[in-house]
Amino acid sequence: MSSSAPTAGTASDPSAAQWTQAAIQRILNVTLSRDEAEQSSWSLTYLKEVAEELAEENGGQVPGLEVGLVDRLLLSRLSMDPEADVMTDDAELITVLASLPREESSWDYLAHSWARCKQEENSFRKLPAPVVSSRQAVLDQIRQLLVSYIGLVLQNPEMFPRHQKRGKLTVSPLVLVPTLLKANSASSGSSLYGGGASSSSTSNVADWASLPADEVSAFLTDLIARYGKEDEDELGALLGPALQEITRRVRDGDQDDSAQDSSSSNAAPAAPPADLQRRVAEAMRTRNFGALAQLLQQQQGGAGAGAGGVADGARQALAALLGGGGGAAGGLGTPQKEGMTLAGLEWRVHSNAVAEIVAHQRLAEMVTGLESFSPADTTAPAFERDSLFGPLLRLSAFTATYPSLTRQFFSNLKGRPRAEVDNNYVTVRGSLDLMYAVNFQIFNALLRASAESRERVVDFWAKACRLNIKRAAMRVKPELVSSDGFMVNLFEMLLRFAEPFMDARYSKIGRIEPEYLRIQKRYDISELTRLRATEQEAKEWVESAAPHATPPNFITEAFYLTIRLANLGLGKAVRSYDDKEKELGRYKQRVQEYETDRPQWQNTPQAPQYEAFIKRAKAEMEAGREELLASAAQLLNPTLTEKVVTFLSFVMTWLVRMAEPTGQHPHPTVTLPLPQEVPKHFAMLPEHIFEDVVDILLFFGRYQPNCLTQSAKDDLVTFSVTFLSSGWYIKNPFLKAKLAEIIFYNVMPYGSLSTGALGETINFHPLALRHLVPAMMSFWIEAESTGSHTQFYDKFNIRYHLSQIFKVIWQNPQHKQRIREEATGRQSDFVIFINRLMNDVTFLLDDALEKLQELHAKQVTMDDEAAMAALDEEQQKDLVSRVSSLEGQIKSDLAFGHEFLRVLVDFTAETKDAFMTAEIVDRLAAMLNYNLDLLVGPRCQELKVKDPKKVGFDIKQLLRQILSIYLNLAAKAEFVQAIARDGRSYRKEIFFKAAGIASRHMLKSPAEIEVLEGLVGHVEQVKQMEADDDEDLGEIPDEYLDPLMATLMKDPVMLPKSKVIVDRSTIKSHLLSDSTDPFNRAPLKIEEVIPADDLRAQIEAFTAERRAARPK
Repeated sequence: MSSSAPTAGTASDPSAAQWTQAAIQRILNVTLSRDEAEQSSWSLTYLKEVAEELAEENGGQVPGLEVGLVDRLLLSRLSMDPEADVMTDDAELITVLASLPREESSWDYLAHSWARCKQEENSFRKLPAPVVSSRQAVLDQIRQLLVSYIGLVLQNPEMFPRHQKRGKLTVSPLVLVPTLLKANSASSGSSLYGGGASSSSTSNVADWASLPADEVSAFLTDLIARYGKEDEDELGALLGPALQEITRRVRDGDQDDSAQDSSSSNAAPAAPPADLQRRVAEAMRTRNFGALAQLLQQQQGGAGAGAGGVADGARQALAALLGGGGGAAGGLGTPQKEGMTLAGLEWRVHSNAVAEIVAHQRLAEMVTGLESFSPADTTAPAFERDSLFGPLLRLSAFTATYPSLTRQFFSNLKGRPRAEVDNNYVTVRGSLDLMYAVNFQIFNALLRASAESRERVVDFWAKACRLNIKRAAMRVKPELVSSDGFMVNLFEMLLRFAEPFMDARYSKIGRIEPEYLRIQKRYDISELTRLRATEQEAKEWVESAAPHATPPNFITEAFYLTIRLANLGLGKAVRSYDDKEKELGRYKQRVQEYETDRPQWQNTPQAPQYEAFIKRAKAEMEAGREELLASAAQLLNPTLTEKVVTFLSFVMTWLVRMAEPTGQHPHPTVTLPLPQEVPKHFAMLPEHIFEDVVDILLFFGRYQPNCLTQSAKDDLVTFSVTFLSSGWYIKNPFLKAKLAEIIFYNVMPYGSLSTGALGETINFHPLALRHLVPAMMSFWIEAESTGSHTQFYDKFNIRYHLSQIFKVIWQNPQHKQRIREEATGRQSDFVIFINRLMNDVTFLLDDALEKLQELHAKQVTMDDEAAMAALDEEQQKDLVSRVSSLEGQIKSDLAFGHEFLRVLVDFTAETKDAFMTAEIVDRLAAMLNYNLDLLVGPRCQELKVKDPKKVGFDIKQLLRQILSIYLNLAAKAEFVQAIARDGRSYRKEIFFKAAGIASRHMLKSPAEIEVLEGLVGHVEQVKQMEADDDEDLGEIPDEYLDPLMATLMKDPVMLPKSKVIVDRSTIKSHLLSDSTDPFNRAPLKIEEVIPADDLRAQIEAFTAERRAARPK
């Protein structure tokens, strides 16, 4: 190495040489003078060998310290080896070696030197600018040399003697960990949160020197300047292992993996090669014990790079197969640990440090190029646990991943005051908010580092989707997919990236490429169900796509990835939440049943089994409630729900835009109803996009309805009305059912809002005022058939939700006007609607009242000791079980029945004429008469049951509703005639008795009672007139009688396929419920019937002739 003679001072800095010598001496802590070393009590290291070499080179004169000598000085200082030179007879050297700091490694020395170099800058800040400039240039050169040596030492630690501590800690890139953990506490103010690394964060690695917190950024800048100009691999080799170690600690919770055995490599422990990992994984999958044993044998002795990792992996895999534990879902050799949790502070130190590191653009770019950033040949659980940022992204409140957090904050619910639980929510959600922010800060830096970095980040998100495709399934094995926390956090992150293009006016919605899903290769959607297309149609559509010359813009990529993560992340999590709640409901029901039946089993041999189940079920229920509370802490976190609602509003608007033919919504607003032809781009959309919107909004509607902003309410109403009124756009009827259910939950009373969060909106929104009523009526009809094996019961749930919406809009005059317009303008559809409504009321009341009679009979039996004694044990058990079943069925029937009857009351009040059609009025009168007879007639005693409230049986309310319908239609002659024609159930005595009950219990006002009694009088008059008319007609020829009703036909028509002649009113009534010919089941429409004009003329002549012959 070259050296130079001492330089004199410059004109601007006369003391430059003296300062340089002193600065080098202070920075490197070395001297070329024995006297100076001795005067310092040997705290300065005397570099005797260098001094002798320089004296020889300079005619016996040792020059002063200068920048040109720093390289030689460092090399000499780092080469000193007290252990190797212990046998020397050089007394001075022995003294120097003995004075070296004990356990000071090559890294420690260089780190301290670099720190002293930075401190030296403070010594001349107040001097003239030229002096500052020249001295800074000297320090910059020294720092550059120090950084070069740091890189050499970290990558090749054995180059210099002192590369170990205590004989086992080896210098490696991991020694940077203590320094990097201080990055978040730098005084620059750039850290996301205040506070430095806690003592526990660094105590385990205090053996390694660390730089001051406020100098970490400058140190990273120096590393970048030296190693990051061209090849990022070298920079990655230096910083990658340390970054991986920081996030590993978050994952595993321990602190001391930077301590490696002296035989270890200079980096983190090598992972098993990918091909060997696959071989072990395959052997585990097939339970091939021989293959695992062979792998273990091959790897004994540690031959080859990473052999130890493979041996460990094979051993753990074999142990797992044999039932001894070991392997983890995260990867071979990776122990499943809970790691750091949001309950502590340590994760913040580590996460914030990472955020500060990647704030350097070059480091951010380097990080995305690391293999660990997005590992190849991995699984979903391993991707979460072992990728570089996976441990930061998986932090969550979910019990499955962090059970200790649930125990700490949400266990022992009975023993915790509500205020404490609320405070715990605040605590956990505060940590979640911090975690969300720092994760976004990290990935925002990565994304903006360069075009290549952006592509890698986008592919990272897509890879998470590809690996977790199984999360879209109804039943998921948790060990095969990433956790809810990881996927929800990724979704939350994407929401933040989507925020800039989701402005209030949706001004950037047009930049989303409709063709993207057709051409993208990020993730596979070939097997996803489409909104309105078959799998084959979707395949052909993709194959016919024209090539795109330009890649999609970031808005498009971010939007579709956020949509996909909504499905695999939040969507799956809320569905899991609902499943857990239903499971707890089943437990609760069974426990209640067993507790109720305790007298029947407590003295039987099976009693211990019953008690054990009850105990176990209650424990499961308690644990389940704790789990739900923990999940709700994250899923219903207002910070998250606010962003989700904004995104869902955007997606709903985009879906409407994709559905309308102009593709311009919301500028201007969509015109309804939509055309019959469904646009191709909409039809080909994956169904999950629509389903995720409704599932998540339904979840919010049930648990946090106040999270909807007014703009979100407007978008929800537009979205719901659009697809309820144009139902053919959605193939899956259950998706449309969920639209009604969302509105239902959001019009339920909430707090001070009597009509919920959405009541006012649906009563003022222009689209709702024009299209909600016909949309609901259409869907009421459509709900008759859902295609499911449970469709008979599905329709009641769907129509119940619709009935509650009708209740909320009923007081709005504009909605009422739309109902009247539908009744007159679309009479045929309206008649179908009220027929469906009547069918439901008829069935539910018939079924409930019939079962009430059965329940009454069985309760009488149970009260009869002799009757019970006559039954054996099994028969008694069956009887108790049947009673319980009857109570549940009656309660359900009456709950639906009362609501549907209320709708019928309202509609008969507003649209009387619609109920007077021939195909409706007779059936309505017969249904009312039958139920009135059952409620107040001789059989009413059979309806008396124990505790009628338990089954929801309120006979007074039922009577009040039925009488309301009579009163609504009392003035209609057709209704009076229909009552009179009902020979099965009508009796005037029943009406008078009902009137008396209504008067006595004030169910109706005196004026209404008077109207009711007047109705009976009119009915009796009509009945007498019709009796006289029938007598006049005498015996009617069979060919004039309706074959189904056995009544005289007034408007005979021929059915085209069976050629049978029936009355038009009869076939119209039949077709309301069954679209086939009743005589041969051939498809039939009312438009196809053929008027039998000749027969009608004969009938009219017959009746005229008979009436003319009536005695005067």
